[in-house]
Amino acid sequence: MDLRQIVRTVRANWVVALVVFLVCMFAGVAYAVLPAKQYQATVVLLAQPPAGSPDPGSDVNAIQVEIPQIVVEADAQIVADQARKLVPARYRSVPVQLGATGAPASNSVTVTASSTDPAVSQAYANALAARMLQLVNRQATSTLVLSELGPAELPTTPTNPRKTVLVASFAFGLIAAVFAALAAAAVRRRFATADEIRERVGLTVLGEVPVLVHAGASPAEIFESTEDQSALEAFQQLRSSLHLMFQDANPTIAVTSWEPREGKSSIASHLAWALAIPGRSVVAVDCDLRKPTLHQTFGTPLSPGVSDFFASNGPAELMAGTGNRNLELIPAGVPGRHPADIVTADVPRLLGALHESALTVIVDCPPLSVAETRILVADADAVVLVVDARRFDPERLEHSLVQLRSSGANVAGIVLNRVRRHRVDEDYGYYGLARDHETKTKRRWLARSE
Repeated sequence: MDLRQIVRTVRANWVVALVVFLVCMFAGVAYAVLPAKQYQATVVLLAQPPAGSPDPGSDVNAIQVEIPQIVVEADAQIVADQARKLVPARYRSVPVQLGATGAPASNSVTVTASSTDPAVSQAYANALAARMLQLVNRQATSTLVLSELGPAELPTTPTNPRKTVLVASFAFGLIAAVFAALAAAAVRRRFATADEIRERVGLTVLGEVPVLVHAGASPAEIFESTEDQSALEAFQQLRSSLHLMFQDANPTIAVTSWEPREGKSSIASHLAWALAIPGRSVVAVDCDLRKPTLHQTFGTPLSPGVSDFFASNGPAELMAGTGNRNLELIPAGVPGRHPADIVTADVPRLLGALHESALTVIVDCPPLSVAETRILVADADAVVLVVDARRFDPERLEHSLVQLRSSGANVAGIVLNRVRRHRVDEDYGYYGLARDHETKTKRRWLARSE
């Protein structure tokens, strides 16, 4: 997804984005404004070997071991209570947080005091430091001596600056708003409608294919079973639209899409099967040499195919059966040259030979972003553009139509793929008729047996 698509998605879901942004800003403002300002005062205590130590080197190593113990003592509640007695009486009832951190590498201990009153923080930091000096230096056998590098200064800057919090909440709110808009778009999964496309581009919608009940179902599974009557009816309607358009002619129909993964190969395979059912001789040609899939759909080898036409004696050598006696497949083959070179040099001759054989040809083309697609659509009698209804973008659709028409393509119409499923009236379909006939036959047989 590029930047323009992200901007369009945010604009389409601006309410969600705005709500998330305001929530983030409200949380940031509350965090910055509601808590009182905290001021922290510090005193650094330096640990050194005692004067006259016979082995200063070993004493330094011992000091590094003892510094963590000093930190533990400074955090003890009893030491905090003793330090509280050393501050002025007016400060003793003010809430304060005391603590200490050690840095063995620099032989130092940092004493801290935090409070809403700068003077209280200063007084408690000095008091806690004084108490730690008393506890450590009064031991005659101690391996270290604590000294104060300087008293705590009066803090003037709060430790919870509001400006930083507000800036951070603004930046986080923008990021969260964008992701919320993208998530909302994914959840809503906006579906295009045939009326919307007609009004936008004035192009015929040849068919609306729902999401298949079984993803990746083959044409045989759709047309020879009763499990997905909505999909079956959709492909029958697509076939009827093209039949009315071309009647008894044997056209070459190219099937393409604007982007990958819009389902154009699935539409091409099912359309070829549907056209071949009434007895029309149909051949499906996989010209998507970069990502061929029709050989997998019909269960045939990848080669020989389109890529091998230059070394063959004609299209008949490349055709493979599909399970439908009226439908054959020419798979993509294994390209020995760049796909654009193969399409430019060989495919026009291949399609011409198939047209002379009075065959209806369905060509599975790469997406329009691929170089060779413009040659394929120009050589076809008609082009069917597959649009994923869940990813419908009017601007993208208009751009694809401009590109097709600039290539000299005859755009027959659009197939909306993966539309919302609608309930099918089973009693008014073919299988409803067959079921009623079977039920009546059973009743007559039971009546006779009685």
